[in-house]
Amino acid sequence: MTPKQRFMNTLKFSEIDRVPCMEICLWGQTRQRWIDEGMPEEVDTSFMHRGCDYFGLEGYETVHINAIGPVPPYETQVLEETDEYELFTDGMGRTRRALKTGTVRGTRMSMDTYIDFPVKDRQSFREYSKGYAGRFDADRYPDDWEQTKAEAATTDLPLTLLNPLGGTFGYYSMLRNWIGTENLSYLFYDDPALIHECLDFLTDFILRLFRRAVQDIKFDFYYIHEDMAGKGGPLMGPALFRQFILPHYKRFVEFLKSNGVEIVLVDTDGDHRVLIPLFLEAGVDGFGPVERAAGMDPIAIRRSYGKSVCMVGGVDKREIAKGPEAIDAELQRSVAPIIDQGGYIPTIDHSIPPDVSLESFRYYLETKRLLLSLGSDANSARVEHGFS
Repeated sequence: MTPKQRFMNTLKFSEIDRVPCMEICLWGQTRQRWIDEGMPEEVDTSFMHRGCDYFGLEGYETVHINAIGPVPPYETQVLEETDEYELFTDGMGRTRRALKTGTVRGTRMSMDTYIDFPVKDRQSFREYSKGYAGRFDADRYPDDWEQTKAEAATTDLPLTLLNPLGGTFGYYSMLRNWIGTENLSYLFYDDPALIHECLDFLTDFILRLFRRAVQDIKFDFYYIHEDMAGKGGPLMGPALFRQFILPHYKRFVEFLKSNGVEIVLVDTDGDHRVLIPLFLEAGVDGFGPVERAAGMDPIAIRRSYGKSVCMVGGVDKREIAKGPEAIDAELQRSVAPIIDQGGYIPTIDHSIPPDVSLESFRYYLETKRLLLSLGSDANSARVEHGFS
């Protein structure tokens, strides 16, 4: 069975030889720690995007199309810099304050503070949206498109679309990029007509942008990037989601699936449980990373939704840092009960933080890999191998 078949069949609850062994990514601080602890520096730790032979991890193949930023991008300018932080404008026209202290291999110790955003009203939106109205082939597609098509046709890895700098298109995430979380939260009420105009524009944009891609290449799955929830729940409630976002999700998901994309996943951190029924209504198949610290639980989701929801993630990163006993307990709790049901690729529930040692990660992978190969013999084999 090829990695493509294994990945797709797992998420479709179909027959497999084993569950794919995958992980998402890790902090730059984690990478440096592991190198200090003996991992060769040349090891590629992109993980999910490329796989990793060193750790025996499978990945997927990506075709890069710029679906997020304006073209041309805004000029990046440093407005203020101290020993502790820098204040700058980024390629999307936002003003950010970034912590310099503790930065390792390009990874900051905390998220940036977002100070200002380019879209504030209807006039600024219409001006800003000009950056999304260019020549798509020249501005947003790879120059070597014919070679990209040929390589995509022969890969045995699951194939998806990705932004050149990482990330994928999503509706809430694009509005947040343009307007900002706090401003957007007010704007849903203060100027709903503007939000509808933005969303109509985004749907027209993404369908036009992706049409050539999905006609030229058979993509297996697509991850809609949202990151629209925290520990206390989503950043917009079900009523607002239904009013504003759901109609556009339906159009986008139908477009993807009618053009051969078999699996559509939503990538959002935090607790988005109250939105799951609406995502399913839109045609979404599953979710990641099923963040445990926010109260998400793969076992509870399976109990509630059965085979209507597939999942990627669900292993509590906090437990992996605690060593073998905690790792055994976490895998028995979060993975073993449903791993033989299909529809679940267990991974650490987001980027691996630097409190996870190389030794703990290796133990976790060895232990998880055993579970992934057990199938219906999971219960007896867990006892035999110490999962009691």
